[in-house]
Amino acid sequence: MALEQTIAEVTGRLRQGKFPNEQSISQGIVLRIFQELGWDTWDPTVVWPEYQTGGGRADFALCCPPSKPAIFTEVKQPGKAEDAVKQALEYAFHCGVPFIVLTDGRTWSFYLPAEQGDYEDRRVYKLDLYERPVEEAAEIFRRYLERGRVESGQALEDARNEYRSRNRRMQAKNAIEEVWRDMLEKRDEQLVELVRSAVENKIGVRPELEDVNEFLSRLDIGHTNFIPGEPSPRKLQVEDSEIALSRPSGSHPRKARRKQQVEDSEVAPLSRRGAFIFMGKEYNYNNAKEAMVSILTMLAKNDASFLQRCSQHPDFQGRKRSYVARTPKELYPDRPELRSEREALPGGWFVGTNLNNAVKMKIIKAACEVAGIKFGKDLVILG
Repeated sequence: MALEQTIAEVTGRLRQGKFPNEQSISQGIVLRIFQELGWDTWDPTVVWPEYQTGGGRADFALCCPPSKPAIFTEVKQPGKAEDAVKQALEYAFHCGVPFIVLTDGRTWSFYLPAEQGDYEDRRVYKLDLYERPVEEAAEIFRRYLERGRVESGQALEDARNEYRSRNRRMQAKNAIEEVWRDMLEKRDEQLVELVRSAVENKIGVRPELEDVNEFLSRLDIGHTNFIPGEPSPRKLQVEDSEIALSRPSGSHPRKARRKQQVEDSEVAPLSRRGAFIFMGKEYNYNNAKEAMVSILTMLAKNDASFLQRCSQHPDFQGRKRSYVARTPKELYPDRPELRSEREALPGGWFVGTNLNNAVKMKIIKAACEVAGIKFGKDLVILG
């Protein structure tokens, strides 16, 4: 019952304001709980403080075997735990650590950085010591952080199973838009036949195949207006401004005044022909593939490690393949006939191009996250 006693004691002292900063939380709460969970806090190869990740220092790395991090823990001052999510995920990407913990002493959030979605989506569980009985809090700590369970892999396996079970519906819901775009873009045979049959049932005449395909080609797959059940996006008006235009073809910059309609996030979706603004300069593109490749190339030229870090980011991973890799085989491990569908990037890297526009946009957004720039501000898709 030592763990329960420790939790009860630190919770009482938390309520009294006895842990005012990160150092006091680390020493008076985090290390005590780690010790009760079987971690040798006196051995820095097991509980490694200030672990260097390449992108910064994780407050603690729980290592098993010794010197090999299995869990990163970030400690923040009271009320600031969630401010460290992006930082902790970046540390995990750098080192391939599959599990991270964020805490301010009172709240403990457990994340699977390699899963899909935004920061909130990747959280497995959030424990608030003020809100949970001591016995329940102890059970949660043991489930995710007990040394024996971490060493055996059971803690990580349980976390993944719980996450995926809870997120199946969310994942299916999020896939609806992508599937709908795919069906429109590829003229899905079932979709075409469904339309033809519905027309025939309504008026008694079956439309020709080319007429249905012509209709589907007129749907703007880059916008969500045609996604069943989704409202039209709210438009924001950006005032006239002087924009220096720089064309990738090498033509001289020119001044132009233009109004741009943009989405809620201040970006427009990728289209067959459009433009994007990167760090104040505007570039034209002829299709979504060209936009994606141009953006990745620009970012890679500014940072030699950029594409390596992209390859470790979960949004650069499909179900069975990587979108950015060193070899065409890694791009399409099970589809050798598609390995020519690629573009070269700086430093000997490749990006797969057999992707729909929604995935290309996801890659661009993830690239901005890896590069540390703000999508919709430093990089704006005009459409």
